[in-house]
Amino acid sequence: MRETSVSLSGPSPEYDDEVVFWERFYERLAPFRDSLINIKKLAMESPLGDLYEFGARGINNTSDLFSRTAIRTAEISYSMILRSPGLIVAILILITALTVKPAMNFQDQINGDVEIYLPDGADSTELLLDVREAPWATDIFILYIQTNNAATGNERGDENITDVNILSQLSWLEGDDNNRLAGGYQDGLDTYKDDRGRNDGVIWILSPSQIIKEANSSSYRFNCAVEKYGLPTGPSDNCAISNSNPNEGYSIPDDQERVDTLVDQAGSLIESFVRDTNGDGVWDTGVIVMGLLFDMEETEIPRDNGLKDHKAFISYAEDLIYEKSGVNCELCLRTYVNPTSTMDEAYIDVIPARKAVTITGLTPVIHEVSDKIYKELVNVMLPISAVLVCLAMLILHRNPKVIIVGGLPIAMSLAITFGITVIFDIMLTPMIISAAPILVGLGVDYSLHLTNRIEENRVELIEEKLEKAWEANRDGLNSETINPWDPVISLTATVRAALTTGNAIMLSAMTTIIGFSVLTWTFLVPIQPMRTVGITLLIGIFVTFLLSMLMVPALVELLRYRKGKTQLFDKMWDRIGEVPVKGTIVVILAALVVTVLGVAMFSETMGQQIAAGRDEVPPNMASYEALVEYSTVFEGGQTNMFIINAEERGSVNGTAPIRDLPILDSIESLQILVDNVPETDTISLVNVLKAIHVDVNISGLEIYDQSLWEILHDECWDKSTDPFSPQCWAYTVSSKEDMVNIAFDTLSPEIRSMLMNEDTGFGETKTLVYANQPYINLYNATIYRNAIDDILEGEEECSGALRCTAINIDDTYNSLLTGGLPVSIDINDGVHKAQSLTTIWTMFILLIAMAFLFRSPRLAIFTMAAVGAVVLWQPLLMRFGGVGVNVFTAMIGTIVFGIGVDDSIHIVDRIKDEGETPAGIVKSVSKTGQTIFETTATTCAGLSAGLFVSIPGLQNFFVLMMVLLVLALLTSSILLPSIIVLQKEFTSRILGKGPWLDFEESGSLEKSSVMDAVIESNG
Repeated sequence: MRETSVSLSGPSPEYDDEVVFWERFYERLAPFRDSLINIKKLAMESPLGDLYEFGARGINNTSDLFSRTAIRTAEISYSMILRSPGLIVAILILITALTVKPAMNFQDQINGDVEIYLPDGADSTELLLDVREAPWATDIFILYIQTNNAATGNERGDENITDVNILSQLSWLEGDDNNRLAGGYQDGLDTYKDDRGRNDGVIWILSPSQIIKEANSSSYRFNCAVEKYGLPTGPSDNCAISNSNPNEGYSIPDDQERVDTLVDQAGSLIESFVRDTNGDGVWDTGVIVMGLLFDMEETEIPRDNGLKDHKAFISYAEDLIYEKSGVNCELCLRTYVNPTSTMDEAYIDVIPARKAVTITGLTPVIHEVSDKIYKELVNVMLPISAVLVCLAMLILHRNPKVIIVGGLPIAMSLAITFGITVIFDIMLTPMIISAAPILVGLGVDYSLHLTNRIEENRVELIEEKLEKAWEANRDGLNSETINPWDPVISLTATVRAALTTGNAIMLSAMTTIIGFSVLTWTFLVPIQPMRTVGITLLIGIFVTFLLSMLMVPALVELLRYRKGKTQLFDKMWDRIGEVPVKGTIVVILAALVVTVLGVAMFSETMGQQIAAGRDEVPPNMASYEALVEYSTVFEGGQTNMFIINAEERGSVNGTAPIRDLPILDSIESLQILVDNVPETDTISLVNVLKAIHVDVNISGLEIYDQSLWEILHDECWDKSTDPFSPQCWAYTVSSKEDMVNIAFDTLSPEIRSMLMNEDTGFGETKTLVYANQPYINLYNATIYRNAIDDILEGEEECSGALRCTAINIDDTYNSLLTGGLPVSIDINDGVHKAQSLTTIWTMFILLIAMAFLFRSPRLAIFTMAAVGAVVLWQPLLMRFGGVGVNVFTAMIGTIVFGIGVDDSIHIVDRIKDEGETPAGIVKSVSKTGQTIFETTATTCAGLSAGLFVSIPGLQNFFVLMMVLLVLALLTSSILLPSIIVLQKEFTSRILGKGPWLDFEESGSLEKSSVMDAVIESNG
């Protein structure tokens, strides 16, 4: 530290005061120092000391054995490689070629489903699996419909969603009696109404047209059900003959007056699917909501890229709507040039032209976002990144051969890594985006560190030979011609590099593998996508290490690569190398101030809910814009649900368990409570029974002209034999239990598929209650979710997520809430918790690993302190850069952690090689720090291509990561050596040995003039 150096111009009073201050400071610590020395002395004189010395000798002997083995192995291995470098490169390229074809199908391994992010064992996970087992739908597909009444300017008309013409077009899209089994695309999207999605992938549909079809066909099914239960329905109802088609009349009536009547009877149910967005009294906007089967592999939909999945269904729907609809759906081919009344004026310039029928919903949006991000990265960022990386290498190394030497191993390691994921069918997610920068960063790091060290050793060997040649010439002796590619020089330079920098690379690879293995621990990381990132990193780091150690020396020899020199750049790093020893206090204090600020903001900034807004999706996405509008206009979008299970109750009143009227009444009461939660609207069997009206005539006498719900709750069931209630006498022809069964059989197979589980012979035992909510921030969403769960828990504590008693019926249970909202909340909580735990465990595991590998807990602690500082500085950058926590930034800490550890290990290992002296630290920083700068600059050059992608969230991700990588460079090259200097100075002073660091007086740091060893190679 400068305050301890001696001025040649003589002491000054100020300087004497400073010396006195530090002397008194260390004198006050003398008692504490003496106590520690005595404790250490006593410990070393005890049996514990003997055990320590025995262990130390054992470790040293083992280390010496490994060292001798490593030297011999390196000599043999690199001797073989340097004899036939071309053959080695060719063999490795051929091995890589075997994985290139599978790697090209890497995109097929990416699963875009939201629920795969659910933590293992979470209530939402258990509930979601139970919902799918029914099978019910958890994946929602929406068609957002807008008539010309929603348009503006000269395109505006007076079309109403409930016009017969519009409803007929929507019905054709869905599939009805008019196009049933017409074949191919003409069948509509839901060809089979009673297959629960097994054939066409659609379990159910809810829409204005479906509700009208349901009501239009209900009287026929009602009469058939009445006949089924033994009641006379009159000669006009030939149900026995027509029973082969249970959907009779499942189409839109031709009569507008009939449609209007059905609309009025449907009431609030149909109003959930239509809106008047401009206040002119015309319903101009509607939605068709479809529940999709989760596993579509056995369906009849055409394959897409060899797969039958949701993406294949979306592709099929796009073809049907926009290519094959023709005259059957004029709306499908309409696009409005002018903005519609629902568009957000603040974003009117970026919203694409609105189609009258727009595919949207969470499932299509997620798949489209995933595909577009992949295409942005592959088609835009990757080519630009390759060019910028090549330019960076060329500028820094001033030799075009470095592009092959450093770039080829990286490209091959990525191909092998991603090829392995395809070959072994490892499921990946968009979160894998975080693995590529780590592997590229480490690949650049390994290649350039090894390349530079080989070059540095070659220069030293050439200098030695030049010095001997100069002495020989001085003495009049003949000197040998110096060939920089002399086999002895090449082998010696390579072996020395492998035993020094190669050792650091191995330590780095081992450390990062051990650290990232934490991501694969199931008990610690319950989120599968994070575990697959961990698995990919373990494979990738090992492959990158192996290829770097084998290919870099072979390519250097094969291409006769020599690094170009610039005296200015080298002198600059010579000066930078002096910073840790000249400005120790300044560096430490600055780092402490920034770290304290980062800690103060850490919880607030990093604890934010994971956002997924407009900045996180590609621009001009019609599906996303329609989903945003749907959430605002319809106050929906997030489909949540809870289950009512009466399996244990069994049949009590002569009906299937879930058809029991007391259960339906309890569901209604539960719905009223849930509907009182803000932003929440429920739909259940109760709503459907209230919406379906029937009129029944028996022998010319009108008995019913009510909704099914009103019929079931008619007081005449209790007065059918009352002589004073003649209006109820007709009810004696049936029983209330039979009427319950009749009412349920009146519901179409589609509605039953949506709301009840499949009848396996004992009647339906479960039903779903849907709780729809708009997309709202997760803070408020969590409050609402907790409020709903409090209602669903009832007065007694739930014995499990599926066994709550709020339904208040014996042997009948309800579940907690599941679906879009709980899934989002649990994913958010799971990611935050897993990140916090993995960061803590990674630091702990790495600390132990480095303490063992360095054989120095002290250096391990210093290394982790430097790396941890960068992680703690991230909140500052996010706060002042206006960047929130999103699905991209959530993994930045892991990336920087991996690369930061690597950089710090290289510095520490070089300091160990050069010696923990002022001169050793300066040389380590000036040489290895320069290489770290080159690797950081190269990695940042590649990442800067991310600024060319069109997704603001991704741009912020890459900018933030580049800044953090630069900070990782500073902490490893400046802060870490400064910590070592501070510790050495403090230890020397407190032990009474005087100043350890007397930089300005010490001649140990003076540079001796050396002969320029850069000899241009003829190769």
